[in-house]
Amino acid sequence: MTTKTKQKNNKVKIGLVIESELHKRIKEKAIREGRTISNIIHEALLKYGDLDQPSLELRQEAARRFLSRPSNLSLNELNEILDEDNYDA
Repeated sequence: MTTKTKQKNNKVKIGLVIESELHKRIKEKAIREGRTISNIIHEALLKYGDLDQPSLELRQEAARRFLSRPSNLSLNELNEILDEDNYDA
């Protein structure tokens, strides 16, 4: 069960339960890097959140690449693909 308490600087204190081996590894990493466990977990959560939303630059580049090369398919071929029932066995 996670509990939260409001803290200053727009941060929230949370509690979590993790496996002891994972805690040991995070603690060792924190010592090696001269960081806090909280900082390491915070960074991991930020990276995890980034997986759901690609950066604006990445999306723009993908759109540019997609639109930069004309398709070799005719309009009829494209419509056939779109109309195809992929679930028909």
